[in-house]
Amino acid sequence: MNAAAPIALLVSDVDRTLLTHDYALPEPVVDAIARAGELGVRVVLASARSPEALRPYAKRLGLTDLVACFNGGWIGSLQTGAAIATTTIEREDALSAMQAARDFGLGALWYGIDQVYALERNPVVQREVAITGEKLGIVDALEDLPGQPGKIMCVRTDANDDSAFKAMQDRFSETLSLVRSHWRLLEINPPGVSKRTAIQMLSAHLGVTQERCAAAGDAENDVGMLRWAKVALTVGNAIDEIKSFAAFVGPSCDDGGMAAAVDWLTNRLHEPSNQN
Repeated sequence: MNAAAPIALLVSDVDRTLLTHDYALPEPVVDAIARAGELGVRVVLASARSPEALRPYAKRLGLTDLVACFNGGWIGSLQTGAAIATTTIEREDALSAMQAARDFGLGALWYGIDQVYALERNPVVQREVAITGEKLGIVDALEDLPGQPGKIMCVRTDANDDSAFKAMQDRFSETLSLVRSHWRLLEINPPGVSKRTAIQMLSAHLGVTQERCAAAGDAENDVGMLRWAKVALTVGNAIDEIKSFAAFVGPSCDDGGMAAAVDWLTNRLHEPSNQN
């Protein structure tokens, strides 16, 4: 990081980065984000979550004016509901993915902006909507799923068997964007949608050059964003690939590791020498 071009934008993942594994937001992380803002660093949340599922955390952090949801499929203001970018999955492709997920024995959730839908009510899908606090709608048939989803999320329960996820990726990787956000979660987005394209769009929208962008994240769906940013931050529970290139690795998210990472970043704003 060059002192002539200090970091002006930090785009951060939320789950298991800012939040603990139990989805708590540690107070030291809230305070560190506030300090970054006071020092002139714009912080934007980038999550696989829907706008409604992200809202409680964005509100507590004071970051509701601009967020990226659905891994960048929806970018806009939680305050006004106005979007600067919205991309959905073509309906035919989305229905095919939902059918395939069912065939492979996966739980599957169809995400609209304001509600989540599933083909059946079972413990797997109920657990996911309970985590995010969203309303779950059950439909009788594939054709009853409404419109075009912002994303589809597939859920597995066996940490040692990823054959169904691999089968989904083999079948749909040429037509859709598929990436894992956790061992149990496979995120399906429209083609071209990713957190990397989200940070590029955010930096352009805010007039911040790549040299002045930092990013934070822990999982596979964060890798592209972190590699694009000038400075990558992460926490101790991140996947090994991210820890191998991150400029700073803080403690685990369960220990509020992003507080240390954000403070490390803002401390560098005042150093006169160049930092790599």
